[in-house]
Amino acid sequence: MVEVILLSDGYFFLDMGFLVYGKALYYGKLYKAALKPLLVKTGDEVVLVDSGIGELPESFKKYYKTERTQPLTSSLKQIGIAPEEVTAIINTHLHMDHAGNNRLFPNAKTYVQKAELQYAYNPHRFQKMAYVKEFLEGLDFITITGDYAFSDDVEIISTPGHTPGHQSVLVHGECDYIYCGDIAPLRENLERRNIVGVLFNPVDALESLDRLRQIEGIHIFAHDNEQVTL
Repeated sequence: MVEVILLSDGYFFLDMGFLVYGKALYYGKLYKAALKPLLVKTGDEVVLVDSGIGELPESFKKYYKTERTQPLTSSLKQIGIAPEEVTAIINTHLHMDHAGNNRLFPNAKTYVQKAELQYAYNPHRFQKMAYVKEFLEGLDFITITGDYAFSDDVEIISTPGHTPGHQSVLVHGECDYIYCGDIAPLRENLERRNIVGVLFNPVDALESLDRLRQIEGIHIFAHDNEQVTL
């Protein structure tokens, strides 16, 4: 039996223009973005999809305001999961708000697209402040290219655009759950076909968004502060 639990790592604040591309009313409007890792228990595997923002280095704190009233460790404790029990992490991408707690899980292998890991260590200037290299050091990475069957119950779907190696996750449980990552960080992105505002390649982002729109099930929006339960 597959168990799917939406967790929390608190919130961080950012301009809504980063979340929805080209919507003039959103530029300059501050949004309290939820940080929502997903826990998937399946057979012998305890899988974490993304890990939140964690504790930022001092050099990054001046750029990102956080509200971590319920950090990921507390969220896991509430459901009786210790960090040592997590066997795998699937990062949609390696931006600091999706990979910030990876190092808390000593027994977890980390699944990421090869293109994403390469880019994280040498990003373009316009994405440089989204990657924290300290969050990546010492991790046991398993790099993949394209779609990947993690198990019978968990599929990794290549969805580039926001970053060169972005990926989303499809979980087959009582129904299908689609963890969109930052291809659709808000419900609005998916329902109105609006791509995210931070882009490596807008054409790829739109194609990835359309791919997620075609998959039936419960879509999970990584930063939507109105979707807090499944």
